[in-house]
Amino acid sequence: MKKYIPIFEDFISENWKKQYGEKMKKEDFKKIEVGSIVLYAGTRYEVLSNDGYLIQVKPVQGGVPMKINLGMFNKAGAILENTEVFEAVFNGKRVAIFPGRFQPFHSGHIAAFKKCSEVFGLPVIPLQILSKNNKSPFPDNLLEKMGKAVVKEFSFIEDYFLYPSNLKTVIPQMVKFLRGKGYESIGIGAGSDRVKAYEPQIKYINSDKSDVPVSEPFRLEMVDERIPNGPSGTKVRESISDGDEKAFKKMTPRSIHPFYKDLEKYIDKN
Repeated sequence: MKKYIPIFEDFISENWKKQYGEKMKKEDFKKIEVGSIVLYAGTRYEVLSNDGYLIQVKPVQGGVPMKINLGMFNKAGAILENTEVFEAVFNGKRVAIFPGRFQPFHSGHIAAFKKCSEVFGLPVIPLQILSKNNKSPFPDNLLEKMGKAVVKEFSFIEDYFLYPSNLKTVIPQMVKFLRGKGYESIGIGAGSDRVKAYEPQIKYINSDKSDVPVSEPFRLEMVDERIPNGPSGTKVRESISDGDEKAFKKMTPRSIHPFYKDLEKYIDKN
């Protein structure tokens, strides 16, 4: 079982020393200690110096130092009182996210997960977005069993979760959801058909307006591994409808093969 890592809602009321947008007095700005960690525009920085007018900071994850004055910090800076909790939030295992319907998982999905892992240099967590329509016919308990089976088969897949239907399918909410599971999301992989939809969300989560601070600039990477005339969810479901188990197994990873009979129960036969 994964260690529980608190999300911001768990402690925001008692652990903020300065929240985003909150005005800080000049004398308090002068008291920001060298070596302390602050948030600025959603990114963690270590304070290198403070002359009372400017603080010089560098990104915790590495990068170019910068200088921030009081006006800048009042607009886009934040400080947590409880640094232990602060570190706990960001110290989950670093992963990349790959959301999708996965009805069911096929070899094209697995190729995209592998590419995503290679691009980020991190393991991937597929987040299964739940919806009920003709393209998403399978029950949650069956989806979860298949997801866990895929995790066991492929080392580049760190974990798998059904994404709760009561949560908004937006990137900041996904980051918070996984933070509560003990993971720190560094970026998201997406097919070419999803990149434009995600771009405004990436801009938001990396801005000083975001209500979900991130440990480093959040990334969006296109990892479309589709093959012309290759597998698709529609083709896999059609193979089940046609009773063509051989075609089904050709398009799906080995870990999904044992679920053929279970999947048949939820597909109308031709």
